[in-house]
Amino acid sequence: MLPREHGAYGQLLFPLVTALAIGRPGVAALTLSAAAVFAFLAHEPLLVLLGQRGRRAAQEQRSRAWRWFAVWIVAALACAAVAIASMPVDARIGLSVPGVLTLALAIVIAARHERTTAGEILTTLTLSSLAYPVALAVQAPSRAAVTLAAAFATAFVAATLSVRAVIMCTRRPPAALSRITAGLALVVGILGLAALWRLGLAAGVGSWAVLPVCGVGFVLVLAPPSATRLRLVGWTLIAATVVTAIILIAGLRLSS
Repeated sequence: MLPREHGAYGQLLFPLVTALAIGRPGVAALTLSAAAVFAFLAHEPLLVLLGQRGRRAAQEQRSRAWRWFAVWIVAALACAAVAIASMPVDARIGLSVPGVLTLALAIVIAARHERTTAGEILTTLTLSSLAYPVALAVQAPSRAAVTLAAAFATAFVAATLSVRAVIMCTRRPPAALSRITAGLALVVGILGLAALWRLGLAAGVGSWAVLPVCGVGFVLVLAPPSATRLRLVGWTLIAATVVTAIILIAGLRLSS
C-alpha cells in the first residue's frame, strides 16, 4: 500500500537528500528525514480510509489501511520526537514552515482537492519546504537552507504547471491559458530566487540551479508534446532535477 503518485517520490527525496548532502548529517537530520518519509508513506492508506481510492477499496482494504496508517504514523511521530529532541533551536523553529504547510495540505486532502492545480502546488511547496529544517539540522547556514527550499519549490512548481499545460493542450488545444500561466510561473520563480539573492536571504546558485528544470518547462510550454509521451517528459524532468540537485550541492558546499 504505497503512494501511487510517482512524481511525489522525487519531490520528497530530492530536497531531503540534497539537504543532507550539503552538511554533516547526524541523528537530528536523519531522524527528521525518516519522519518525513514515514509520513509520506501514510498518505496512501489515508486516502483509502477517506474513500478517495474508490468505494470498493475503502470496503475491502479498510482494515489493512488502518494497520499501515497506524504503523507509518507511529514511526513518523517516534522519529520526529527524536529529531526535535536532538536538533538545534533554529532547526526546531524551521519546522514551523513545513508544519503549517502540512496542516494546510491535510485540510486540502480532506476536502478532496489534492488533485487540483492549487492542491498539487501546495503539495510541491510542502515537500520542498522539508529541505529547510533538514538543512539547518545538518548545520548548514540559513542562506543555504532558504536556497534549497526556494529552489526546489520553484523547480517543482514549474514542472507541475508545465506538465498540466501539456495535458490540457492534448485535451483542449491550444490551452493558451494553461501555457501562459506555466510560462509566467517559470519567469516569476527565477526572478524570485534572484530577488532573494539580492536581499541576502539566499545564495546566488539557486537561480542557476533551477535553469535545467525551468528550461525543460519552457520547451514543454512552447512546444507541448502529446500526452502519450508523458512518461518521457517525466524522465526528462527527473534528469533535469538531478542536475539541479548536483548544482545546489556543489555550489552550497563550495560557498560554505
